Amino acid sequence: MKDVHGGDIWSASFRAGVPPERIVDFSASINPLGLSPAAEAAVKASLGFACAYPDPGVKELTGALAGYHGLPEANILAGNGSTEFIYLIPQVFRPKSVLIVGPAFSEYEKTSAAFGCRVDHFLAKEEDSFVPDMDSLLERLGNGYDLLYVSNPMCHSGVVLERGGLVRLIKECRKRSTVLIVDEAFCDFKEDASVKTEAAAGEGVVVLRSMTKFFAMAGLRLGYMISKKDTIEAFRRLRPAWSVNTLSAAAGTASLNDTDYIEATRRWFAEERAYMSGRLGELDMLKVFPGGANFFLLKLLSDDVRVAGLSHALLERGVLVRDLGGVRGLGEGFFRVALRGRKDNELLLRCLGETLRSFSGPGTVGADQACACP
Repeated sequence: MKDVHGGDIWSASFRAGVPPERIVDFSASINPLGLSPAAEAAVKASLGFACAYPDPGVKELTGALAGYHGLPEANILAGNGSTEFIYLIPQVFRPKSVLIVGPAFSEYEKTSAAFGCRVDHFLAKEEDSFVPDMDSLLERLGNGYDLLYVSNPMCHSGVVLERGGLVRLIKECRKRSTVLIVDEAFCDFKEDASVKTEAAAGEGVVVLRSMTKFFAMAGLRLGYMISKKDTIEAFRRLRPAWSVNTLSAAAGTASLNDTDYIEATRRWFAEERAYMSGRLGELDMLKVFPGGANFFLLKLLSDDVRVAGLSHALLERGVLVRDLGGVRGLGEGFFRVALRGRKDNELLLRCLGETLRSFSGPGTVGADQACACP
């Protein structure tokens, strides 16, 4: 199955004949407050160093990350987005067998398979609201795996895993010498769910973090990993030189120190998540799944309406959603919408409601059906 990544407004613009600047992107879950004002200023101030090589150790950024998380600098390594580390993981650990808790980010399987790993899947069930059965997962580890991938909050579903269950999982992985990778790309919105302290303190756990979602740095490409010092050094040896560019490092450092921006983001998230959860639940033909990330997993409840048709109709009105039909463990009927600012969220609600109501017969919701969205 092919999982198409979100945020590709360029291809969407070409398909629909809509200028990219007219597309409101609900396919990528990025803070609608945009880049921190302090980060913008830092990028501009750093342009004078664009002709010089970046600091290979990104010391200032690493110090800011250590302060933000309350961890030693030796347990943190920054990179060109957290995806860079996903590509390095098979090279560092050389696993022969990998288990992925899904629905999951497609790059886990892609990179593991590229290095000849056997890849198995443990899929959370829709009837459980995509909350993985931890007892069953612990039992499954008995089959013997070199490496286990889990995300928290979970990719696509947004489910926040209980820390108690994750601590149990860490203990079981260490007992079986299974390396545990916990992708916390969305965890800035649920920081108390993080196992970063456990990753830094002991063997066999790697936490991946991203500055894309909370800090709105998708285009600057910045992420980092947290783990035991020896593991950090193993990744450092394989990571390409100058992995983090000067502008990204400056923006990241400034963002982490911008407490006003961080607090404003947390206020927006708490208010808007609660508001949109209720409003989306009022729409006919949609199921809204519980979660704790800055997006919602939705399912069409009518077999007569297909997500491909719905998303095409929305795109022609300038609204881009993420079709999850190609995601293992989800499939036809599922799609994702990001949490944005109130004005954009109202636009989504209006367009979704009108497009769904416009369906009046068998077949696919088509692009020619009326919608009053701008």
